[in-house]
Amino acid sequence: MVRVYWTEIPEQESSPKNQSKWAYRLFETVIQRQYPSIKKPVLLERDAKGKPFLPEYPGVHMNLSHSGRYVACAIGEGPVGVDIECQRSRKRPELVIKKFHPLEQRLYKETEEENRERLFYDLWVMKESFMKAEGTGLGIPLDSFYMEEIHKGAGRVCQNLNDKNYCYMLYHLENMPFSLAVCSEDCMLAEEPVFAEL
Repeated sequence: MVRVYWTEIPEQESSPKNQSKWAYRLFETVIQRQYPSIKKPVLLERDAKGKPFLPEYPGVHMNLSHSGRYVACAIGEGPVGVDIECQRSRKRPELVIKKFHPLEQRLYKETEEENRERLFYDLWVMKESFMKAEGTGLGIPLDSFYMEEIHKGAGRVCQNLNDKNYCYMLYHLENMPFSLAVCSEDCMLAEEPVFAEL
């Protein structure tokens, strides 16, 4: 099963240079909860494409994300990707949307204007979580895949890049100013993310 955790960074610590430090702290907290036999400090390395992995524990897969004052961590037994994005006013999101899959472009155009900003960030974290699970980051064209049943917030990723089957889950936390999604080949995805006290 893939589990998802998130936490909030203290405002005075939320500078870009500190976000990675807090993401690693969240990761260490999560590892201790899920795998108490793994001792600190946990060695993390990055593969050739920049995806973090645990060289001493190849059966444990994880991924991290941070944005503004928020960090997220996903952990499971297979490749996983997680993305969190603060929702802030963005100038001309349609410039990014036009790079998305045609079905997503149409959904965006058909959505009422006051709901488009939220949809933009939801689409972005879903797509980013898939690209991170696949291990390529932004190396995959944004129009080469899409999420089935976006209106349900969970489903399969439609892609023909390879023969892997990915599932995704989009989380909406009430009154929180961010979008959060996870993606994995393991379709047993946490129903809700867990807030971790650091």
